[in-house]
Amino acid sequence: MGNLWNSLLNQTNRKKSMISKKTAKAIDIATVVARYSPGQPVPAHEISALLGLSISYIEVTLSDLKNHGIVRAYKGPGGGYQLDEKNRLITLWDIVKIFEPHVSPSQESTQEATPLAEMEREMRQRIQAFFESRSLTDLARQTNLPAREKTEVRSIFKLKPLPQRVALRVVNSVFDWKMSALA
Repeated sequence: MGNLWNSLLNQTNRKKSMISKKTAKAIDIATVVARYSPGQPVPAHEISALLGLSISYIEVTLSDLKNHGIVRAYKGPGGGYQLDEKNRLITLWDIVKIFEPHVSPSQESTQEATPLAEMEREMRQRIQAFFESRSLTDLARQTNLPAREKTEVRSIFKLKPLPQRVALRVVNSVFDWKMSALA
């Protein structure tokens, strides 16, 4: 999954990278959430174990995604993150524009109109069109991730396990009493 983004980073890493590593990791995190969340929320520690990133880094990234309506957060035991696809398709551009600084149109018009600046503007438009044409759910379906393991809901309380139930055989009728006496 990260190889695609790393190759894109290496190709555009000449003078100034078009896609930052933070953006690539945010796409990876969102892809894991999209892949695993249709049934149950995905906890940050699962994403951390899968991608090899710290939980704090993942929480900060997921907070940014939550603030922009990409994911929803559920608190408590069994909580985690799910994709927030209310009435819209989430594209990769929705994620890229959160983590990449943009040059505003007013700044663009005050810059020199050199051939190199024009080429860079055209390249940015192509990159934007590329990411707009790719949906997060399609990327999640194509991604080869291991099957999700069932995780136990852990509690902060140290409770003793309940004792085993013993089935008591009680006599509740004269017939049962007679049968138990004969046995």
